[in-house]
Order: sequence, then C-alpha cells, then structure tokens
Amino acid sequence: MLELVRSMIEFLPAVEGKSPTFSQISIRIVRDEEMSQLHEKYSNVAGTTDVLTFVQGDTASGIEVDLALCADEAKRRCAEFGHSVENELALYAVHGLLHAIGFDDQDEVQARRMHAEEDRILTSLGLGAVYAPRGGERS
Repeated sequence: MLELVRSMIEFLPAVEGKSPTFSQISIRIVRDEEMSQLHEKYSNVAGTTDVLTFVQGDTASGIEVDLALCADEAKRRCAEFGHSVENELALYAVHGLLHAIGFDDQDEVQARRMHAEEDRILTSLGLGAVYAPRGGERS
C-alpha cells in the first residue's frame, strides 16, 4: 500500500500552480468499530465511513497527513462493485490525499470533480476506474 501511495503522489494535480509535497503520510487500516469511534470523535457523525483524513499541518517541507481507511467498508463496497479490496482501499487513500490538498466533495459539482480525479489517478496507476467502474455510479 505504501508504494502505491508514493506513486499516487506523482499523479496528484497541481494546486495553485504547484505540485503538492508531503513531509509525512501515515496510513492506518481499521475495522468498523474503530472507524465509528474516530468518525464520531472527529466529525460528530455516528457510524462508520470509508476514509478519514487528518491534516496535521502544512510545513515548509510539506503536508503532514494521517489517513484512516476502513477495511470492513472496503470489503462491502468491493463486493458491490466487483473489484478487489486492495483497489477499494487504494481509492480511499487517493480520496484522502485529495482532501489533504484541498479537494472537497460536499456538493455535486465538487464531488464529480474529485471522483474524476480519483479515477484518473487510479487509471494512471493501472488500477482502472475504481470509483465508477464500467460506467457505474456509486450512491
């Protein structure tokens, strides 16, 4: 997973004309119970979610980010969309990195832009369109 994340960084879009740099990326793969606790504690939302992104700061040497990826959610979603758990977790990782550099998915226009970037990056890495495989749409 770490090598894949390193490769993702190369394909991240420029922000304000500059390629994003990271000084530290930490990734934890957690189960529903821990993700639910993190989701409640940091977002005040009950229940699990796919990924949480914690940006610790943007220092002179780059962005420090912690990602929590939910293995249980990945298992549910990959079965629904017909790809591997690893590909689903890769989607969560790129989603978190995009959040760290300023992307958001709070409205329909932003979400479409963000998900198109996810699929562009994952396709560039040889995984294909994981968010919207075979033209499908997620809910």
